[in-house]
Amino acid sequence: MADNALAFYRGALWGLKYVEARRPTGRRFGADADALWKGFAGDLSPADRLDLLIRDADAEWPGAFGARTVFDRKAVAEEEPFGVGWEGLDGPRAAELWHDLARQPTPDDAWALLQAVASGWDVKLQSFDLGTVAPADRLVVVGPSAIAATAAYFAGGRDLDWAEQVVCVATPPEHRQLAALARAVVNTPKRALLLSAAAPGLAQAIRHHRVVASADAHADDRAAVGGGN
Repeated sequence: MADNALAFYRGALWGLKYVEARRPTGRRFGADADALWKGFAGDLSPADRLDLLIRDADAEWPGAFGARTVFDRKAVAEEEPFGVGWEGLDGPRAAELWHDLARQPTPDDAWALLQAVASGWDVKLQSFDLGTVAPADRLVVVGPSAIAATAAYFAGGRDLDWAEQVVCVATPPEHRQLAALARAVVNTPKRALLLSAAAPGLAQAIRHHRVVASADAHADDRAAVGGGN
């Protein structure tokens, strides 16, 4: 779990950089944010700072940033990003990660962001042709490349609704983080369905949905939705 936790925090931090660049708050990064943290931190560590930022962002974009969603943690309330027993990064590792990503330029667009997140999990996204999506279409999306391409498409300013139109089926945490962050990428405050292959009620949830599946989909996820393009 240690390496997965690091990949999770790296992906969350990329997501935080992206949403802060899109609409600066002054609370997350920069000199003002650092000064605010120094005045507030007390005995808190850089790991605590990162967790607090994730909590804040997960409240603004429900389910987009928390470990509960990424690792499909059971018996954790929807409003709780981590849950009892979550072991985050220690202070030095959090500080190293923070300074590493602080030096990196913010991704220019949704696709570049999700590429950066995927890279932290050693996943390489492939180009994927989604085709055209209309407001009346309902999609079930499977595979990291398909998830990223769909999120980038919906973030393009079209009259589409991610939460109403898209169900993501993803079981591995690296796929789930891309699907979770898509909610922040498309800037929706509504919860969207993100299900594992073994989720109860999956078949009912995706009835009448068009399957959009990329070649890098997990075998269980692809089987659960019946294939795709």
